[in-house]
Amino acid sequence: MTAYSYSRRLNWSECDPGGIVFFPNYAKWAVDGLNEMLQLDGYAPNRKLADGGTEGIPCVEFNMRFFDAPQLHAIVVHQISVQRVGRTSFSVRHLFSGDGRTYADVLDTRVWAVHGKDGLRKSALPPEILSILNARTEPATAE
Repeated sequence: MTAYSYSRRLNWSECDPGGIVFFPNYAKWAVDGLNEMLQLDGYAPNRKLADGGTEGIPCVEFNMRFFDAPQLHAIVVHQISVQRVGRTSFSVRHLFSGDGRTYADVLDTRVWAVHGKDGLRKSALPPEILSILNARTEPATAE
């Protein structure tokens, strides 16, 4: 299965007056895309637990690199691939591109967390999440 990908049009409201994507939009697209990928794979992020708490994947590290700027109304392809899966956390790569150019590359690290009566605490990734993430993990390449 590996990477999840979808396309979106760059709207006027997402750019600065010079036509460059306002950088927080990449962060919003990354979060929305990751949630959509998980939902399509059968898991609804931030679901309620039987005890009234919630579980989810808060961000603990987010690194963004910019390479080029799409033109207004360009179709931007957002590709998401899992880079690393640990016991309580995982990292995904968000690649934004179009017209044969890379616009931005994001490395996003998430921790599995449960929020309940004892507050917020990290927890082991559940088996169903491990299965989804492992199916989306990029194969290792020889260098």
